Amino acid sequence: MEVVIDGRVIEVRRLKDPEEYRMVTETEVSVWGVMDYTSVVAHHVLIAADRRGGLVLGAFEKDTGRMVGFVFGFPAISPDGRLYHYSHMTGVVPEYRYKGLGYILKLMQREYVLKQGLDLIAWTYDPLQSPNARFNIGKLGVVVRKFYINYYGELRDSINIGMPTDRFEAEWWIKSKLVEDKLKGLLKPPTLDTLIKLGGEVVTNVEFSNNLPVLTNYNLDINSKLVLIEIPEDLSKLRSDNNLLLKWRLGLREVFNRYLNELNYVVVEFVSEFVGGFRRNYYVLLREGLERILSGELPWK
Repeated sequence: MEVVIDGRVIEVRRLKDPEEYRMVTETEVSVWGVMDYTSVVAHHVLIAADRRGGLVLGAFEKDTGRMVGFVFGFPAISPDGRLYHYSHMTGVVPEYRYKGLGYILKLMQREYVLKQGLDLIAWTYDPLQSPNARFNIGKLGVVVRKFYINYYGELRDSINIGMPTDRFEAEWWIKSKLVEDKLKGLLKPPTLDTLIKLGGEVVTNVEFSNNLPVLTNYNLDINSKLVLIEIPEDLSKLRSDNNLLLKWRLGLREVFNRYLNELNYVVVEFVSEFVGGFRRNYYVLLREGLERILSGELPWK
């Protein structure tokens, strides 16, 4: 598949030879700012997975041959014996981010997994990264039912170093009506006002100091069918104050563990709006069975 981004032709395809698999490891360094090569996936592991039911796709500048993005996943088995596809990494180099390339990689991954006869692709991501939340939940239509504390331990890259790696597990039910409606643009996020009118309650209390969001407190005992959990708009702005960032990390660790792991809510949407001069970002959690959610039967539809 070929697409044009910023006037350049980008070819997205499976890899051809061992040297192209080596390019993936180099691209990992560019995408995440890896400072320790023990953190990258070796090219021979990529080859082994790709040739045994997994998938490695690369995005290449056609005129230079440079890899500017990739996706890597492999078959997996859930504890209850379900066969699914685990998407371990999706990355796009900085100059091509937010231009649709990641979306193309995920759609091609979905097409491949559908042809294998599978209905689920899963992966983990940092729940405090609002661009990832917007992409995964708001655009692809994933749901989240599980939260992990310090899933990977310390990752030695410029994005994660020094912080616990708490993670959401994204479930992309690629045959569901929920996902189909999202990909067709038929299921738009509701407004905050709509959610509040439907009985939604906000779990987190956030105030602003020096234009930075501060998580002041949170409620672990809300019993509404619909709850909203706020996260920062731009996590990178908090990195100048590790205490502030850690307060968000540890506070939302309690919140996510409570509502997802203990109370069995499901993250079904992500809402982003300007309120009082600041962009506010909220996960929307619903206490409902997975089958009904995947059918697209959401309270605001």
